[in-house]
Formats: sequence, C-alpha cells, structure tokens
Amino acid sequence: MLTRRNFTISLAALTGTYAAAKTPIPTATGGKHSILMLNADCNDSNILNVFDPAILHVDVGDSVTFLATDPSHNSASKRGMIPEGAEPWNGGIDEEITLTLTVPGIYGYLCLPHYEQGMVGLIVVGGDLTNLDSVKKVRHPGAARTNFRALLRQLEEGKT
Repeated sequence: MLTRRNFTISLAALTGTYAAAKTPIPTATGGKHSILMLNADCNDSNILNVFDPAILHVDVGDSVTFLATDPSHNSASKRGMIPEGAEPWNGGIDEEITLTLTVPGIYGYLCLPHYEQGMVGLIVVGGDLTNLDSVKKVRHPGAARTNFRALLRQLEEGKT
C-alpha cells in the first residue's frame, strides 16, 4: 500500500537524497520548506516520533509546511521558544499547517501528543540566534529536555 510516508521515502530514494550518510530530504524550493511529522526516523526505525529535519534554517519571509506524513502528530510552537513579536501556532492532530516566518530568530516547536517522548524541533529564521539564551532557559519534561539540549548544542557548534 502506498502511503504518503512510503511515497516520500520512495521519491527520496529515487532522487538519491537518502544517501548512506543520512542526508536529509531537501526541504526548500523557492522560499518554501517542509518538515515531515513521522512515527519513526527514516534512517533509524528505533528512533520514534520525529520531525524531519529536526533543525531547519530559513530566510525571513519563507514559509514552512508541517506535513502530516504519519498519523497522530501535530506541530505547536513552545511558549518561550519563539522570538519576541512572532506569532505562536498550534496545529491540530493530523493537520498540515503552513507558517510564514517574518520575525528572525529561533523557533522551538513540538508535537503535543509526543512532546514528553522528545518529538521536538527548531527553525532558525534569518540565521539569527539572538534569542538563544531565552530559548535555553525553557524547561521541558522527559526526552524533550534531552532532545532540545542536543539540538541547541548543534546550533551553537554550527553543525547544522
């Protein structure tokens, strides 16, 4: 049976974007980006409930669409983890949601049903990390704490 996730994985395999080095699917086309909401990591099925990519860099004014690739996920901004003046969001379960990001800075987001399990991600708009200190101060439960710390460490080390 061809599901959206299988189609996405098949398309990625055909275009060669999923190399052995775990290269992510390209997420941008003309200022439009996408993030997959998945039940399992495409490269390691032992890693459950993930956003792919977990860190996305975009330009000011670009749009980001969260794709309901697998069921039972949503995307919601995390209070205290978006730039001052930015609009928060809270998509419904299994809802594809598109945001236009006009305020530079770091945006932390999560899947409400799987937040404690660590389904979290970051969007960096305009290469601006000025709200990094406030983002780092936000507290998280369970695996979300570990995963946000790892993602923020990658940002600070320039590994994304």
